[in-house]
Amino acid sequence: VKSTHWNISAKFCRSKTFKMFILNFVFFSFIISFCMILWSRRKYYKLIFELPGRIGYPLLGNALQIKQRDEILNSMKEKEAEYGGLFLSWIGPFPIAVVSEPQIAKDILTSQNCVNKSFVYKGVEDATGPGLFTIDEPEWSYHRKLLNPAFGHKILLNFIPIFNKEVDHLMEAFKTITDVDGVDLVPILQKFTLKIATQTTMGQNLRHHGSAVDESLLQSFPYVQETITEMGTLSWLSMKAMIWILGDYEQYKRSKTVIRKFIGNLITERTKSLPDQLKLDGNIFINRAIELLQQGRFSRKNVEDESIVIVFGAFETTATTLKHILILLAMHPQWQERAFEEVSSLWPESGSFEMNYSDIQKLSYVSMVIDETMRVIATVPVVGRQLLSDTKLSNGVVLPKGMQVLIDIFNMQRREDIWGPEAHLFNPENFLPSNIDSKHPYAYIPFTKGIRNCIGSKYALLSLKIAVSKLVRNFIFTTDFQYNNLHFVENITIKLKQAPLIRIHKRQM
Repeated sequence: VKSTHWNISAKFCRSKTFKMFILNFVFFSFIISFCMILWSRRKYYKLIFELPGRIGYPLLGNALQIKQRDEILNSMKEKEAEYGGLFLSWIGPFPIAVVSEPQIAKDILTSQNCVNKSFVYKGVEDATGPGLFTIDEPEWSYHRKLLNPAFGHKILLNFIPIFNKEVDHLMEAFKTITDVDGVDLVPILQKFTLKIATQTTMGQNLRHHGSAVDESLLQSFPYVQETITEMGTLSWLSMKAMIWILGDYEQYKRSKTVIRKFIGNLITERTKSLPDQLKLDGNIFINRAIELLQQGRFSRKNVEDESIVIVFGAFETTATTLKHILILLAMHPQWQERAFEEVSSLWPESGSFEMNYSDIQKLSYVSMVIDETMRVIATVPVVGRQLLSDTKLSNGVVLPKGMQVLIDIFNMQRREDIWGPEAHLFNPENFLPSNIDSKHPYAYIPFTKGIRNCIGSKYALLSLKIAVSKLVRNFIFTTDFQYNNLHFVENITIKLKQAPLIRIHKRQM
């Protein structure tokens, strides 16, 4: 009887009826699962009828409409011209609200519902670890509160001698390449800002570690940044899938290891000498982080992750902005001369001169040059947020929980209805009080604004003012490259498709 039962079962399993049953079961299971997914995401799809924008392809979203990263910012500008300052786009199967309207940007950046970063930063977290740049609430508020003292006003004042000294070293480097026909400023400025970053945040002078460490770090940081930017366009996929698509994971992994090993060694050295170092350089970032480690409020990995984020942010964004300032001044000699006149009125003697805080506060025109550079070439062109709960915007639109939002800072800061018909041009007088006071407070947000603003904004501005002042006081920068030929590439920090070569001339005094 048992044998007969198995024979009947075997025959049934091989029958067309059974095969059709399995096929129908799989088909209807798929349909039911698909419908459940659609139902769970109904609030997202409802936005198709509330916000303008193109419906993305299944799974791919709008990816096929953008072939290269150097097309992204222009593509967003075209869509904003067509749809306005708030429209719907898609990354893979996920809807994205793209914002270039200052009031909507304010709604997002000042809302407690919008503190978490978007999933487009998944690659950043893989590279640096979960630090201030990427961690979610409530950990972000906790870390930010603990680390704020390391960027207080008194701490920044203590950095001024370091800024002065390192700019003097930069000027010596520039003297060796004066009157050379075409210089790429990027490696020189990156080395300069990396030395500043490690001294002011980690309390370590890279000159004590040798040039090999310099070169290794300066190769590793840009490679990691390039890789995580590519990951951003694939962020709806798993890390394994992204790595498989991008390829060459080993070089990325080696670069991450170089950075983490360097930072780890600095932390170990600092931990051994913390009591003495506190007397020397006070509550700088690394001292503060190690104190938190010793108090049990940070883990060793917290210290490493936050250190990588801070060093990376301090050196990369400052180098990028300073490069853009010098390029734009080289392209606009009339504005360069105005900056020189202001600086020379405060420091009549050329060469090395010490700048103190009270004198730095008198730099109105240099400040305008820096602001205008960050307006017309936003160092961080796009920032992303993810909503913790349903959020009603000032225009009445409700964005659902889990929604991804991208704020297009680059194009928002170039809007003609805000900055005039020549919004795309470089003109420091845009920041005369009579001009800037009438603008929406969120029309210009180079360090973002609101709840999750940049912890190092004052640090960056102070270092830039010292660097720009000393450089324009001692050198003239020129280039044959035309402003209209600048082409911008979307990145964590914005890149130029073709970096203009600069000529450096010593001022004759």
